[in-house]
Amino acid sequence: MMINAVILDIGGVLLRTEDHTGRQKIEHQYHLPPGGSEKLVFESAQAKASTVGKMESQAVWDNVGNQLSLSKEDLEAFKLRFWSGDRLDQQLIEFIKNLRPKYTTALLSNAWMDFRKVLYSDYGIEEGKTVDHILISSELGIAKPDPEIYQILAHKLNCNLHQILFVDDFIENVEAAQDLGILTIHYQKGMDLINEIKLRLN
Repeated sequence: MMINAVILDIGGVLLRTEDHTGRQKIEHQYHLPPGGSEKLVFESAQAKASTVGKMESQAVWDNVGNQLSLSKEDLEAFKLRFWSGDRLDQQLIEFIKNLRPKYTTALLSNAWMDFRKVLYSDYGIEEGKTVDHILISSELGIAKPDPEIYQILAHKLNCNLHQILFVDDFIENVEAAQDLGILTIHYQKGMDLINEIKLRLN
C-alpha cells in the first residue's frame, strides 16, 4: 500500500536537545543527580496532567519552583537554562514542507497546554503552512502510546492507518503505532532521518 501521509513527533525528533550543558549546570547548582532536571520537569504529576490537558503548563513550573524553593526570577532563569540546548532541525523542516502537496504532513506530539502557541512564537511552526496538521495531546485529551490517538490521527488525515509513515523517538510510541499497521521509523540520535524517510517513500 502506498504511503499517503508522513507524520513526525516534535520533541526528540524535530526539536532536539543537542546541548545538555544548561541542564548539567542546573543539576550542579541545585545538587540534582545526572538527568535530575529532566525528571523534575517532565516526570512530575503536573507535567503528566498537562500533557492530557488537565492542568495548565504553568503548574509544571510552579512545581519546579516549589521543589527547589526558587524565587520568581530564579525560576525564569531555570527555564531559560533548561531549554537553552534545544535546536530545531531546520533541514528536516524544509524537507517536510517540500513533501506537500504530494503527501499529507502532520506533527503528532505529547505536549503540555499552550504548546501550539510556543511552536508558532518560538519556532515559526504553523498548521496549514509548515505542515497540514498539528495534533497535540493536551488538546486531544489523550497521549501516545494510547492506540486511540493514532485512530484520531488517521481520521484527521482522512487516510487508512497503513497509509501512514510515523516517526518517533520513543520505542513505546513506535510499537503502539506498528501494532495498528502504521509504517514507522524509530528515530535515534545520529540517524540520517531524511534519507530513512526517502527510502520508505520510494
